[in-house]
Amino acid sequence: MKRESKWKRRMKRFDPVGKPRKTRFRMGFLTGLMLVAAGVFLGLMNLWFGTGRYGSYLFHYYFTQPGLVLWNVLPFAMLILLLWALTNRAWVAFLVTGVFTMIYSFAEYWKLLGRSDPIVAEDLTFISEGLKMGGSYIVITMHMLIAGALVALLTLVFFFLLRGRLPKRLPRIGIAALLIGASTLLYLSVYTDRERYDRYPCWGSLNRWIDSNVFISKGCMYPFLYSIRSAVVTAPEGYREKTAVSLLEQYPTDDIPEERKVNVIVVMYEAFADLSRCTDRITAADPYAAFHRLQSESLHGSLVTNIFAAGTIDTERCVLTGFSTLTSFRRPSWSYARYFTAQGYAVNGSHPGYETFYNRLNVNANLGIDRYWFRENHYEAMASDYLISDAVFLPEIEKLCREDLQAADYVFSFNVTYQNHGPYPQDTQSFSAPYVPKDGLDDASYTIVNNYLHGVEDTGSQMLAMADRLRKEETPWILVFFGDHKPWLGNQNSVYTALGIDLTSETEESFYNYYDTEYLIWANDAARKKLGTEMAGEGPSISPCFLMNVLFDACGWAGPSYRKLSDRVRELLPVVSTKDRYLQNGVLVSDEQLTAKEKQVIQEMEFAQFYLSRDSGGSLPAAD
Repeated sequence: MKRESKWKRRMKRFDPVGKPRKTRFRMGFLTGLMLVAAGVFLGLMNLWFGTGRYGSYLFHYYFTQPGLVLWNVLPFAMLILLLWALTNRAWVAFLVTGVFTMIYSFAEYWKLLGRSDPIVAEDLTFISEGLKMGGSYIVITMHMLIAGALVALLTLVFFFLLRGRLPKRLPRIGIAALLIGASTLLYLSVYTDRERYDRYPCWGSLNRWIDSNVFISKGCMYPFLYSIRSAVVTAPEGYREKTAVSLLEQYPTDDIPEERKVNVIVVMYEAFADLSRCTDRITAADPYAAFHRLQSESLHGSLVTNIFAAGTIDTERCVLTGFSTLTSFRRPSWSYARYFTAQGYAVNGSHPGYETFYNRLNVNANLGIDRYWFRENHYEAMASDYLISDAVFLPEIEKLCREDLQAADYVFSFNVTYQNHGPYPQDTQSFSAPYVPKDGLDDASYTIVNNYLHGVEDTGSQMLAMADRLRKEETPWILVFFGDHKPWLGNQNSVYTALGIDLTSETEESFYNYYDTEYLIWANDAARKKLGTEMAGEGPSISPCFLMNVLFDACGWAGPSYRKLSDRVRELLPVVSTKDRYLQNGVLVSDEQLTAKEKQVIQEMEFAQFYLSRDSGGSLPAAD
């Protein structure tokens, strides 16, 4: 009989087979404890890579919030115990959990490194697109090699030295079911709790107004699990993809005739609103003189937004997509930028703020604007302190557009300013002379409103200066200007109250005071001649989602199929607000007052929006 090797005899000491019951129990208990410890190690490893480029500084911050560490590490310990219960092999449980942890942790690190954007649950719905976009950011660091070596080493330790198993008399399936139930209860009670999630502050070295910064301030796995709440995009009631496609096919996309092509520059102005429309207190000087002059030679109207004093991307993306309700745009989606690209236009855009604000870096690319200029990749050298003024920004937009015209015949440019962003100083004065007299205003309100109007006056002057530079050029130019929302004017809207502007009642006036801004569409002489239109006069009051419809009408363009379909809604309800207000025959009404036909066309537009938000537009019907 062949004798066992010395190695095998030694290894039998770690094999529970043939051991007394108490010994097997001790071995199983020790293995379980070590698996929990290993789960904690993997959770901490995930936390480390989830810090991105902030490394040890952010990692140390996590330990000042013990709850953050617990909620980030616990899922890994639960997973490793569940796999042990299912396989009864500690090394298998650790290996599978370890490989999962490395894949997830490294992917998180690469995505933060390359796109300043963490992995959220919605990303799992379009993994293939993510791999295509993220492949160039994959780098192997020394920390990754160390992590891989530790996972391999600990797998061997569990395979050879920690081989304890769950007792046969324990129903492993029952234990697994218990762990799954406990995990589900934990998820529902902890990981979906918004109050608990908001309890943990953003790390002081990060900007709490940037979603990705708030995310990584709360760890890696914890905020990922929290993001599942919004990962599932709910289709409109009664939605069928075939129905959406059929609706769009009724309106084939038309190309822009060559003889009607003009250059288009769109600029959304931060917090720009004409307060002289809702108060008579602006008497000392007219901060809107230049704006009103440009307005008088433009097609202009009221833009009824969905937001007040914040949430700028709602107006921004409603205009760019024509959608009345928005998704996260974390996957490629249709937009007017894509339509102009298909028409042979060069497409670009600019925002002199940081690319991580509202995740513009990634969202704008998903909306078809691949060449977009931010503070990081262009405007940093132009900044004075933090602010990049309209006096610098608008001429730079022109310069970038002219550069694109060297390689293309026409350009479509979509831009967002930063000047006039609130809050406005209440202790220091940037204005030399007041626009609103002191009468009836406390010191803070007086300073806030006049500081705001000082910035607005300069913005209006820069708008007019831009038009004057383009006015007599032989190149056809159209400018589309609009404000994103009313400005912040004091806590609890104190300045509005002091100015006698009603924001609180249920009247139409109050609603417009809250949500109304302005748009104007201006054309230079060459564009007017080419299009055969004056591009002037009073335009309709509209929601931001219909601004491009008005532009296309003014230019005589039939346009894309979605524009034609959404026009059915605009003709009946030119204002479709997410605040349950619709402009019906010149009167604001609620959903309950809509006719059956109006509800039908809104539903059809929502079907098309949902379909297009999940399709970049390649399958849109073309003109015959």
